[in-house]
Amino acid sequence: MSALSRKFTALAFPALALWNFAACSADSTAIGPKPGGSGGAAVGSGGRSGVGGGVATGGSVSTTGGSATTGGSATTGGAATTGGAATTTGGAAATTGGASAAGASTVGGSGSGGATGAAGGGGDSKCVLPTFPEVGSLKDLGIKLPDPFTFYDGTPVTTKAQWECRRKEILAMAAKYLYGPVPGDCDEVSGTVSGGTVSITCKVGTKSASFSASISGSGKSINVQLGSGILPAGKTLSLGSGNDAKIKTLYGISEINPNIVNGWMINRVMDVLEKNPTSGHDPKTIAVSGCSGCGKGAFLAGVFSRAPIVVIVESGGGGGTSWRMTEWFRHGAGKSRWMCADGLPQGIDNLEDTGICGPWVTSAAKTFRSAPATVNNLPFDQHMLLATIAPRYLVHFTNNNGSNSWCHLAGTSEALASWAAHSVYTALGVPKNHSFEIYTGGHCGVGDTGIAAAMFKRALDGDMSADTGKINIQDARLQVPQSEWKGLFVDWNMETVLQ
Repeated sequence: MSALSRKFTALAFPALALWNFAACSADSTAIGPKPGGSGGAAVGSGGRSGVGGGVATGGSVSTTGGSATTGGSATTGGAATTGGAATTTGGAAATTGGASAAGASTVGGSGSGGATGAAGGGGDSKCVLPTFPEVGSLKDLGIKLPDPFTFYDGTPVTTKAQWECRRKEILAMAAKYLYGPVPGDCDEVSGTVSGGTVSITCKVGTKSASFSASISGSGKSINVQLGSGILPAGKTLSLGSGNDAKIKTLYGISEINPNIVNGWMINRVMDVLEKNPTSGHDPKTIAVSGCSGCGKGAFLAGVFSRAPIVVIVESGGGGGTSWRMTEWFRHGAGKSRWMCADGLPQGIDNLEDTGICGPWVTSAAKTFRSAPATVNNLPFDQHMLLATIAPRYLVHFTNNNGSNSWCHLAGTSEALASWAAHSVYTALGVPKNHSFEIYTGGHCGVGDTGIAAAMFKRALDGDMSADTGKINIQDARLQVPQSEWKGLFVDWNMETVLQ
């Protein structure tokens, strides 16, 4: 595939090579129309491998977090937490316009047959995505979480190679229906590393743009601290400012989510570090984290990048939280079970337009925001976006959502999403790469309870004996006990194993 044609893959985010995926052939993984039919085109080729999994040895791990955005002071538990200024990222978000690429809100897709843009990536895999219907043609799928192991056209996912194509499909749907244009990889990327300055040149078609990022401090990890996140002790990566305007010009779009900008920049920094292996900065150690609004930011930056380590803290609505369960609590049968003094939880219709690390959705989501019950029409939910991070390392926290607790962020819905996503980590054979916990304490003030430090030992020190893969959910911290979740929200096989 030529460099120019790679532009039209739109969402080519290569996955970490924690294992070697077999190529997704057009015959075995075609999603939608087969060759010779209408409405489909091959997408998602190329990409780098070998960027996942820490292999360094030795060294202790501590965690860093920013100051709490709201609520109580830091409490004890797990590794020590220390302050940290939020990284300046992304620039101001555009609020109007947006480009649509042949059936999905992705960038650059002018290919034939109504192809959607590709999402994700993995070596030389090649997938075919369907043309997704417009919002008004989506059907009500009910409150059951969509099955991550079934393609949009109903084809079962049975292999790890097929999961890569399913991953691309999930990200393309998310771009179309919620997050707007998602720029793909550069046709050509070059750059230099001088000390801590990373200079990047990205060429897309006949256009090119220059970007700059900086790495400061010392330590194994390279941390993108979006605000009050939980990160290992290490270097700080600043992604610069004004990137959104450059990306919009480069890709010919008028709107882009600022957190997707951050994900795109993380990928470009990784590109350049990979091309400069003697720089002293290891791209396999990049970690991104944030809490609250910046937890949503860390969720999106982690989903729409190949950052090796993602730590999501109290992200709430718009982050790693099930849209369906939250809507069930807000306006459905679950409203009678919502026992919280501070009102109904944060859902798509009361998601703020502005906020720290926001906005979190774009104009693509306007139909769902004005008619929130239609989130049940989405052919995905946030558990599937969390699952697209696999096999990379994911640590996920939410706060106590028990009876009469502080309930705004819908911790029960966040727990449901992460619990469901864990089935994909298990299916891929990497359950130890994902940990989740509901802690209790001041908003963004608790810090690590130990599960993040354990994951950092695995990811950065190569300690395969680290106690990871925990899904710590206590019924006393939920609005609906975990024992009811399968009956209410899941009708697919959570014990699936992919070959």
